[in-house]
Amino acid sequence: MIRLVSIALAVAGIGLACQALAADVDMSKLTCKEVGDMPAAKTIGVAMWVNGYVHGKAGNPMVDGDMAHANAEKITAYCKSNANSTLADAIEAVAKS
Repeated sequence: MIRLVSIALAVAGIGLACQALAADVDMSKLTCKEVGDMPAAKTIGVAMWVNGYVHGKAGNPMVDGDMAHANAEKITAYCKSNANSTLADAIEAVAKS
């Protein structure tokens, strides 16, 4: 059952992400402030990208919704304190902590 819920969330999220990030975005240059200024639908797409990026670098094809949410909260907290930091720097800082 948990697996089906995860799959349903992933499919729904992909649909939202595709609509939210219709324009090309250079994720390596995206700042925390820019993410904070985005509408909620776009931040969902960014959060999904971050989760996929981190899992891809680790070679881990599994998705843990609770862990992804916890990591998104950590990145959000980092970004609130470091608005001019890039999202990539925020991910790296959170990964080291």
